[in-house]
Amino acid sequence: MRRKSMRQSILIAIFLVIIGCKKETKSAEEKLEPTTELQKKLRTTDLPIEVIQANVTYLSSPILADNASQLRYELNIANNYRIPFTLRKVEIYDLQNNDTPIAEFGSVYIDENFDRPGNDDIDDLKLLSGNEFGVLNLNLVFKPEKAIPEKIFHKLYFERTKSSGETVTHPMEVAVISIPETNKFTLGLPFNKKGKWLYEAESHQGARFLTEGRVNYPQRFAIDWTLIDDSGIFAKKDIKQNKNWETYGIELIAVADGKVVGIKDEIIENEPLSDEMAVRITRETIGGNYVILDIGNGIYAFYGHLIPNSLRVKIGDTVHKGQIIGLLGNSGNSDAPHVHFHLESKSNTFFGGEGIPYHLDNFTQLQNYSEQEIADLFDSNYVSLDNLNPVNKTNELPMGFGLIEVD
Repeated sequence: MRRKSMRQSILIAIFLVIIGCKKETKSAEEKLEPTTELQKKLRTTDLPIEVIQANVTYLSSPILADNASQLRYELNIANNYRIPFTLRKVEIYDLQNNDTPIAEFGSVYIDENFDRPGNDDIDDLKLLSGNEFGVLNLNLVFKPEKAIPEKIFHKLYFERTKSSGETVTHPMEVAVISIPETNKFTLGLPFNKKGKWLYEAESHQGARFLTEGRVNYPQRFAIDWTLIDDSGIFAKKDIKQNKNWETYGIELIAVADGKVVGIKDEIIENEPLSDEMAVRITRETIGGNYVILDIGNGIYAFYGHLIPNSLRVKIGDTVHKGQIIGLLGNSGNSDAPHVHFHLESKSNTFFGGEGIPYHLDNFTQLQNYSEQEIADLFDSNYVSLDNLNPVNKTNELPMGFGLIEVD
């Protein structure tokens, strides 16, 4: 009886082990099953092989500007073949609804926004020879009446010349990206001076840096601010004297509670609107006298071009929102007295982070200008205040070039 009972016990144990193994195998198989849907396949090129490399290395959140959501980013494009290709057009499509493009950028846009690091002096920036690359700075606008797609892809149209002399166009679908949630981070201005402020927001978009071998764009959302007086004048009397500028010496304030993590001081100032800088411009001097605040959540706030010896803080200081940190000046890579302000991701190196989007809590948009119009305004030392069109803005970021009023 005891042997039989033992034999039955052994059989039961073996049975339980087999059942357990089956359960473990099934569980392992379940874990191997894909948890996400397969991405929609892009159309293959009409060339025998793919020759164009295109990708987006960093994608920030869309911002609200000009009554629309705007996504600003850089598309890196490289020709991995020996035959030259010319980029003629870029279309952007919703990955799930690709019947018609949601945006289109033609040759004029590409000429103005296609950077060729190391090759800026070539005749046609759109032409990529073998092993050459470029960076297309894109600003994708989503109107409020249309939903923002979850994923998009890029359709690049390249031209090449065949040995027969015939020109052919090759469409290439590349670079699928997921669009992040729209920015919800709002700040006040980096100064507390009321009045009319001229701003330049677009001129920094292509400011590319290499940090420890990594490409980054810390000034992606940077803005330069210059104050004018009530009659539209930048400077009274001699425009070549910094002290005569309306904006010179204005108190700069902390946009949030934070800690001082970086400063530069004692860089001499430039003569306004001079063709030469007072110091050689390097990565160390480009920001002039500056203050960097760690405002939490992995974000640094940068204030540039301050007056030498005007800094009111030192590294390690804790500051509170609205606290004075220094005075607006004209040091570093600066043509005239103004403050350069931007947010970037936390890094170990000056200008080593990625530009972070934000919104301003409240301002009044008065006018928009082109880049050439802004240059003309500075040359004439006058901004016309006729025919302004005041529009109150809340939780938006000024884009391009323009004039706002701070109440």
